[in-house]
Amino acid sequence: MIFTKVDALVKDIDVDKYHIETVILSSDDLNKKIIRVKSDHGNEFGIRLDKGQKLQNGSAFFIDDHHVLAIGVESQDLIVISPKDMDEMGITAHILGNTHKPIEVKDAKIYLEVDPVVEQVLTQKEIAYMIEEVVLDKPLRHVNLTAHEH
Repeated sequence: MIFTKVDALVKDIDVDKYHIETVILSSDDLNKKIIRVKSDHGNEFGIRLDKGQKLQNGSAFFIDDHHVLAIGVESQDLIVISPKDMDEMGITAHILGNTHKPIEVKDAKIYLEVDPVVEQVLTQKEIAYMIEEVVLDKPLRHVNLTAHEH
């Protein structure tokens, strides 16, 4: 079976009505438009997403009237920065922008992959950070002001 669109999010499904099979992906896999997956029940599925469709933690595909394939994301160690004020947020954003690293900003925190060079720069600039095990809902992204969809 090949899925071409995300049918729902697991949080919006009455999970008592369905038998749920799960697939755990890396956050990088969420960027893929074509992927072959194997569920926790050993069933293989293809995902070939139509234009405009994106995977995220909790994406759900209806296999039939009683079965759902749910996408989960594995946890990973990330640098988590919680700037103390807007000045520190601006300085941090400028520093990270110069590194061209993909990031996620959520709930006033900045998330990015562990990188010793970034850690060294943050330490030198006295910007507090932590390494935390995080499950991302969406993949880390590069900021690209000129990007457009094809």
